[in-house]
Amino acid sequence: MSTPTTVRDTAATIGEFFTRFGGGDRPGLLELFAPDVDFAVAGAEDVVPWAGSRSTLAAVDEFLRISLEDVTTEQFDVAKILVDGEDGVVLGAFAHRIHRTDKVFRSSFALHVRVHNGLIVRYHMFEDSHRAELAWRD
Repeated sequence: MSTPTTVRDTAATIGEFFTRFGGGDRPGLLELFAPDVDFAVAGAEDVVPWAGSRSTLAAVDEFLRISLEDVTTEQFDVAKILVDGEDGVVLGAFAHRIHRTDKVFRSSFALHVRVHNGLIVRYHMFEDSHRAELAWRD
């Protein structure tokens, strides 16, 4: 059963994640994740460096480094955030320019986040993995 406090904590943590991400605050972002996190971005791991599963803060930090340093975000729109207890779903769209290829990757996304005791314990991003692969390929 979700409580108003749980819903508020989940919404606040998700909001803080996007605030810090937009500000490029990598250390601050890392503070929002639990030490044992269930983190996944579907896609071609051999081509798209942010794709794959991660479970440690060091691995999440590498994802954040790639997301903040190897691409330029040209568009990032959150259309809706839905919260039910510890679970939140974020719907939106983005456009990232991949520095290595100078290609733009545009996609709608759905992000499932679970927050427990103020920390993100699950982060599963769903995006157009085919377009991501095309943008990262030379």
